[in-house]
Amino acid sequence: MKKIIAILAVVLLLNACKKQETLAPSIDQIYGPLTVTQPFSASTNTVNFTTGEKVFFNAKFKNDAVWIITITGATSTAVKTIRGVGNTINVDNSSWNGSADQVPSFQVENVSVKLTFGHTSDVFSLAPIALTGPFVQSSAKDVLVSNFVVNKRWYNSGPPCNCKYGYTGPNGWPSDYPNISNTDNSYTKPDGNNYLIMSGTPWANIPGKPVSPYVNFLKIMADSSDFKYGKYFPLYADPEKVYFNIMILGTNTPYSHLQVNIIEEGRNGEDIIRIIDYRPNWTGWKLFSYRYSELAAGSAAMPNPQKVKGIQLLLLSDVPTLPGVDVKVGVDHIIFTHNAPYQP
Repeated sequence: MKKIIAILAVVLLLNACKKQETLAPSIDQIYGPLTVTQPFSASTNTVNFTTGEKVFFNAKFKNDAVWIITITGATSTAVKTIRGVGNTINVDNSSWNGSADQVPSFQVENVSVKLTFGHTSDVFSLAPIALTGPFVQSSAKDVLVSNFVVNKRWYNSGPPCNCKYGYTGPNGWPSDYPNISNTDNSYTKPDGNNYLIMSGTPWANIPGKPVSPYVNFLKIMADSSDFKYGKYFPLYADPEKVYFNIMILGTNTPYSHLQVNIIEEGRNGEDIIRIIDYRPNWTGWKLFSYRYSELAAGSAAMPNPQKVKGIQLLLLSDVPTLPGVDVKVGVDHIIFTHNAPYQP
């Protein structure tokens, strides 16, 4: 009797293994010869993502394959990749809402579309698709600080800075922002619109004045942002559900040091500063997103997104003693989002 039970157990085990083997395509299927049974095509050749339209792609193959669709903007150079495994490409696995993998974002432009595979050199290309309206992540869950489209000037709430390394007077640090422009078009626009450029040299070798690492600063309060929010930005109370997002341009100026200060009001009215430091040693735009609960502060105060009242951008030079050392960074699309990071 025990032998019969043992034999039945082995049979059941073998059958279970056979069933598991059929849950996924075999290696021979995925990496075998590619035979197309339905040509690669797009659902439309014109799409307006601003109104919520989407585009999807179609194709069929005899066997399963690892496939990659790569979409590239002709003007923006933005890239979107859609990947899958199977013998069918359709609306269920290839729908595109106009978002990009990273900055820059797609603009009003033509995009090229290519279908490639993980195991063959086959490439299938489509005629350009015209984007008549770009994708814009916009909802009541987004709280825009600024995307620098409007040429405006923000002012500090007080007199010229009297910082540890700074000084007051005619050569001091004025409360508005000199040497800042949002009309510099030397670099790709990450969202198709203007962006902020901060640049200059540190305060050094001025007779009678101390050496300083400071170059420039800009403070945007909640009531002076692109939207008039009042004293505080309207953020969720739960810091786990709030994200801070910012796009930063590296310009190959090696001593650039950008400090982003999130100004949060404490219980007794004092400011709690949550600092994010960047040394932009790259060239081009990058998007950074942070869950608010992960942002450290100079005190042990628990993060309170509903008391965030301002954002300060502070441009420094890591070599303040060298005269004539120029530093330069770009900034765009400072935005708080809820439940998920910003999608370019």
